[in-house]
Amino acid sequence: GYPHTPGSKEAFAFPADFISEAIDQTRGWFYSLLAINTLVFGEAPYKHVVCLGHIIDADGRKMSKSLGNIIDPWTILDTRGSDALRWWMFSQGSPWTPTRASFSAIDTALRDMLLKLWNTFSFFTTYASLNGFEPSDPAVPPPASRGALDRWILSRLASTGLTATTALEAYEPLDAASALAGLVDDLSNWYVRRSRRRFWRTAPDAPAGDTLAAQATLHEALVALSELLAPFCPFVADHLWGALTGAGPGDSVHLADWPAPGPGAADPVLEAQMDQARRLASLGRAARSEAGVRVRQPLSRALGFRAPGAPALTAAVVAEVADELNVDQVVEAAELSEVLRFELVPNFKELGPRLGAAARELRPALATLDGAAAAATLEAGGQVTVPLASGPVTLGPGDLELRVQGQPGYAVSREGGEVVALDLAVDEALARRGLAREVVRHVQDLRKQTGLAVSDRIVLHLSGLDDLAELFDLIGREVLAVSATAGPGEGDGHPLDLDDPSRSARAWITRA
Repeated sequence: GYPHTPGSKEAFAFPADFISEAIDQTRGWFYSLLAINTLVFGEAPYKHVVCLGHIIDADGRKMSKSLGNIIDPWTILDTRGSDALRWWMFSQGSPWTPTRASFSAIDTALRDMLLKLWNTFSFFTTYASLNGFEPSDPAVPPPASRGALDRWILSRLASTGLTATTALEAYEPLDAASALAGLVDDLSNWYVRRSRRRFWRTAPDAPAGDTLAAQATLHEALVALSELLAPFCPFVADHLWGALTGAGPGDSVHLADWPAPGPGAADPVLEAQMDQARRLASLGRAARSEAGVRVRQPLSRALGFRAPGAPALTAAVVAEVADELNVDQVVEAAELSEVLRFELVPNFKELGPRLGAAARELRPALATLDGAAAAATLEAGGQVTVPLASGPVTLGPGDLELRVQGQPGYAVSREGGEVVALDLAVDEALARRGLAREVVRHVQDLRKQTGLAVSDRIVLHLSGLDDLAELFDLIGREVLAVSATAGPGEGDGHPLDLDDPSRSARAWITRA
């Protein structure tokens, strides 16, 4: 009503924090508002402009009803949901760039973020219900006294919150969405996967309070995540927040305070260590895959070589790597030559014209060099000096081809300056433990096939596995058996399709 209605200007937040329209409104809306308000009030009507790109089709054309190339929004809302559409638009790119829309792109965003988050939430609620977890339980250990995994994910939560806050205050939703997606991936693919067994109160060798610590940590992470997600996916965030906090009627995540991590909540040193641990674990899994050794077969040790300048890992973080790779110990190799063989092959196409007859001396001369040291120098872009009868010659990366192989008996994977080598020697004790892990997997499959609930205890009988008798207690704990006995049970049982075709084994499971 301005200027005819007194107080009408004061009724609004003036100037506005931001104005948002597509790029085709640059003249018609952004400029006209700026011009009129400058004439009338002598100042700009807004502080920031968020200029949006157009929605385009798969061929890069602007979506238009007249062209018939639009996607009906209701089709997306009815089949994927509005939050899936929102999340895709926030995470696909900067809002001022053209947005290429397709059902497959929205489905990918839904699967990679929201479904992953939902599955993590479902995992928490399942085990919280089974264990009777209460966030207010006074026995919950304080964050500082929890394990390395717990402190790491809480640190990731704090650093992600800071990143998201800074990005949103700067009108950079893509940076905030990318940070949240990274946190959800870390939560699902490392924290929950590495902590899964901790959510059972009966987990073997679990320290007192460890299950409570894991449940409290996951609960705290999910609550804060729902708050950080609220501006992006309001319905999913509100549902998660309400279920996790026990919110009553009228409560909403949108009425809650924005999460603000306290001082010292982030631990960049621990985050750097865990990042390195995950890289080493990835290299170790790649080495297993290349060697054809399944993860369930325990190995005696893994040798790791850190890149120069990489942080030293604490014993707790090293233990996570060892457990992830299913090795008894992870030891640091002092020299790459312990696990790798380096061969320097001359590029005779380049060196032949340059060295003439002396080129014949290169191969034996290169064999006298320290292969590991020469490889490190060449990979860093440096040069090596090779002694020849006619005098020393200096060679660079273009003059030599570096061939790397694992030492006999090792499976090796390397990336940059980081190397992991698995000792492939398997003695009888390791073979039996590998067989026990295989039996566990089959029994877990039988539990699902027979319709047992995740919390059901069983009575287990095993035949054809008498040589595993000393491992029956371990097998029983892993599959929630109140007893694991050698010999047949009632009925025909279930054959176990073990990797060793000469072994005939059967299992009988009944609900305890």
